[in-house]
Amino acid sequence: MDFELDEQGRAMAETGKRLAGALAERAAGADERRLIPAESFAELRAAGLYGAGFPAELGGLGVRSTAWLATVEQLAQGDASTALGFNMHYVATRLAGELPSFDAAARKHVASLVIDDGALISAPLSEPSSSSLLPGSFLPTVTAARTPDGGLRVSGTKMFASIWEASDYAFMLARPDWSDDPTLVIAFLLPVAQPEHIVVEDVWDTLGMRATRSNKVAIDGAHVPAELVLGPIDNFVANWIVAQAAITWGGYTGCYLGLAEAMVAWLAENLGTRTAKGYAQPMGYHPTISSAVGRIATHVEAARLMMYRAAWKADTEGPGLGTCHAYLQAKLMLADAIGRVVELGTTAGGLNALMRPRGYERMLRDVTTAAIMPPNAYACAEMAGLITMGLDPAQAPSLATG
Repeated sequence: MDFELDEQGRAMAETGKRLAGALAERAAGADERRLIPAESFAELRAAGLYGAGFPAELGGLGVRSTAWLATVEQLAQGDASTALGFNMHYVATRLAGELPSFDAAARKHVASLVIDDGALISAPLSEPSSSSLLPGSFLPTVTAARTPDGGLRVSGTKMFASIWEASDYAFMLARPDWSDDPTLVIAFLLPVAQPEHIVVEDVWDTLGMRATRSNKVAIDGAHVPAELVLGPIDNFVANWIVAQAAITWGGYTGCYLGLAEAMVAWLAENLGTRTAKGYAQPMGYHPTISSAVGRIATHVEAARLMMYRAAWKADTEGPGLGTCHAYLQAKLMLADAIGRVVELGTTAGGLNALMRPRGYERMLRDVTTAAIMPPNAYACAEMAGLITMGLDPAQAPSLATG
């Protein structure tokens, strides 16, 4: 097992690190105003990252799980909201580019929209009543009907639609009205500029991740052209929640890893250099503070190693229960590590850490959702426990649907 990045991974990490500095300059303002920083996404586009998820044969960079983790780990240290929102673009493009059930012509067309035209794609995948404690509740409630031109007419509501208002298209899943199979969904790209059929409700006034603008979206009869209908996904739980773990939620877990690392770095810098009045040594020499920093740095490093192990398994073994298990354990470990950062690090940092201009306070708010975003920490623990015991997660009551 070798966690060393290959040439592409090193290049992607370096690009992410370079861009993180520019993203950081806009992070506080975007958070304050609850605005998606358009300039930051323009820089990501200019750096060639919009096509990262597409395979080389479609003109993309073919960035797989480990290299993408290395990228968002760096981006999130500059601005976690931008990294999290942009990761959803990667989710959409990578799935559109590689799922075998998708139409080849549609796949090529989508790649052209992104790589040639610079289209930004959001990926609203949460349902109004969904909970990661009940994985089966992620079955789409949006419905799709065929139109005479070979396209789709879709209606329904999506929640937590990150970067929707900045995107050109939304990668979505819907339940086709021509099938009686409740586990069959149809995937497509929805053009978002349909104001007569799509209404965004601004409900995203949150504690953290404010600049993702993950609002509620109501869709009533919006049209999907035939060339943007990607294709079906059957057995949704097995072929989406389990098989696509590395893509659908592994990437944004990497964003929280980068954010946790940035918090540790902030504490190390500030506590390691600040000297109290009347003392000759920095505050970090106090055993309580050095112990706190030592503990949180160790927990975050353990989570980092588990994240890279999961990404490595995705790249070397492909999708499957073993890879999903590794991601469940990594996300759970990261949630626990972040809990230690919040508990020990913030106390060690003191009131100085909560002064908004210093930057730590924003990261503290942004990291709050790490344990909540699907699959949340409880769901990770439940599913990881079942797999560890050799039990079939598909038989868990939380997966049963009516």
